[in-house]
Parts: sequence; structure tokens; C-alpha cells
Amino acid sequence: MIDFIRMRKLMRELPNIEWDIARLNANATRVTSYITGMPRNAGGNHQEDAYIALADATDAYRAALTELEEMREELDPMIDMLDDINDQGIMRMRYIKGYRPDEIAAILEMTRRNVYYHLSHSERIINRAKQNL
Repeated sequence: MIDFIRMRKLMRELPNIEWDIARLNANATRVTSYITGMPRNAGGNHQEDAYIALADATDAYRAALTELEEMREELDPMIDMLDDINDQGIMRMRYIKGYRPDEIAAILEMTRRNVYYHLSHSERIINRAKQNL
């Protein structure tokens, strides 16, 4: 069975982790001074902590991206077994390219509800086929 819920969760988390990495990188490399003339974070391990947090966030990002790519590789050939070309396109846009349902609806000029219907229908077909293999 393809874990579509996990795929959607990873697709939501990756941009947040990217933002955290950018923020942590800025904190780790900051060398601004205060009026006292002392470098920021002087007397503490704040910069070292920021580097550790940056490394942890980078590792989390790589792990999530690797997991998502493995799931995409497993799903991609299964999309071809869908009969409806619209279902194939919507599934590829959502799970392979990472578009959000509202973006798919705007591109294909359909309602979000219709996009959700096609996604739900296609997910059921793929999971049934996966169970029968």
C-alpha cells in the first residue's frame, strides 16, 4: 500500500524545514555587534548551539526528502495503470511534482472539490491494485 497520508505530510513539512535551515544558518553565521562592541553571543555557546541545530535540521531535511523520493519512485509507475488520463495528470501533479490541490485546480480550471474527488478516487484504485500484487 502507498502511504499517501505520509507523502502529503512530508510535502507539507519540507518547506518548513527549508525555512528553519535558512533561519538557523542566519543565526549560526551572525556576527553583528551590539553597542558594547562585544560580538553577539559573546560569553555563551549560542553560536555553537545554532550550528548543532542547523546540522540537525539539515539531517532531518535530507531524511524527509529521501523518504519522499523513494515513495515517489514507487508510485510513479503505478500512476500509469489509471485508466483516466485526467486522473494520471492530477496524481502526477500532486504527488510527483508536489503541487497543492488549489494550484492543480487553478491550472486545470476545475474546482478544488473536483480535484479532491479525482485524487481520492485514484488513491483508492492504486491502493487496491497494490494490495492485489
